Amino acid sequence: TMYPLTDKLYVSAQVSPADLAEAAALGINTLIGNRPDGEEPQQPDWATVAAWAAAAGIEHQIHQPVTAPTLNSHDAERFATAVAAADAPVLAYCRTATRCCLLWALDAVAHGTPVDDAIQHAARAGVDLSSQAARLQAAAQ
Repeated sequence: TMYPLTDKLYVSAQVSPADLAEAAALGINTLIGNRPDGEEPQQPDWATVAAWAAAAGIEHQIHQPVTAPTLNSHDAERFATAVAAADAPVLAYCRTATRCCLLWALDAVAHGTPVDDAIQHAARAGVDLSSQAARLQAAAQ
């Protein structure tokens, strides 16, 4: 299930071919995979997901694997740059959509979005970032 995080960014847990067909129907033309290969035994690898995206008509596939404990402001900036460069809405996915929201939120607060607003925004997309409040506050400095 995809949730709109901003007018240009949708987030999702692990995607399937059906999810990617739905994304393409919404006009999404870029897929960002924030999930490292091999995180879970039955998880499709990036090459498989990228092929599904291409088959669905999503032309741009970007693999930016991150882990929640180690992702940093550089990762968030790279993620935001990829979203900003896209000419249509973007779909980002990871295991639960939390990393995608955290990447967005770290960049958003670094550019002036209040931490509480970023947390509420993620909550509307079905992701609870409240446990990341201190980390977001540090990124806002």
